[in-house]
Amino acid sequence: MPSRYRRPSRLYRFTVGLVKTAAILTGLFSLGLTSAYVAMQIAMDRDRVEVPRVIGLDSIAASELIKEVGLVPRVVAEEFSERIPKRHVTNQRPAGRNRVKIGSEVRLFISRGSDQLEVPSVAGGTLVQAQKVLAEAGLTLGLITQIHSDAHAHDLIIAQDPPAGASAVRGTTVRLLLSLGPFEEMVTMPEVRGREMVTAINLLRELQLEIRVSFDRSVSQQGHVMAQDPPPGAQVKVGGQVQLTIGD
Repeated sequence: MPSRYRRPSRLYRFTVGLVKTAAILTGLFSLGLTSAYVAMQIAMDRDRVEVPRVIGLDSIAASELIKEVGLVPRVVAEEFSERIPKRHVTNQRPAGRNRVKIGSEVRLFISRGSDQLEVPSVAGGTLVQAQKVLAEAGLTLGLITQIHSDAHAHDLIIAQDPPAGASAVRGTTVRLLLSLGPFEEMVTMPEVRGREMVTAINLLRELQLEIRVSFDRSVSQQGHVMAQDPPPGAQVKVGGQVQLTIGD
């Protein structure tokens, strides 16, 4: 029985060989690219170091640690922190464990400590003194209310809110109660010139003013008020003195 097997043609064998050769060349090219990439990464990595993690460290110690690995520390900002003590590192850029080029800059954020503080006492002092004390403590002067007080002299602080010793956030507004001194009732001085002495004195006594009288020769204004001090329209404290000059 004759065999039906036919040997592959030369063209077929050539095509198969060409495909195999191309596959081998492709593999070699890929391997070469991979090797080149790895070699490049190794070469680049020689100039890189790992950034140390310095969050929580004292700023001086953190800077020295960064310098030891060939990097440059730079403080860029200060911020309040409840967790990190004052003058310690609160944050860093780049973060720790990243690999960067030798000589790169590591930016540091430093703690200013907590923004919580104790409100100082300003009661009993003057407004100028209070402004200075509050500013030094990091607080803001707020609304000032003024009232009369028999117990506090004029321009002295009676009370404050928040009170002394209270806990407050830096920048909190402090309101003050300021004394105007004891209440003094005032009256308006009336015109009494030309009036009879008795009429003028009775009018001024009704206003609770103290009268002092002097006399001057005057035939035309005898028994009448020639002059008065304070003048008409002036504001006089209740119980204050008024000087009258009477014609004699």
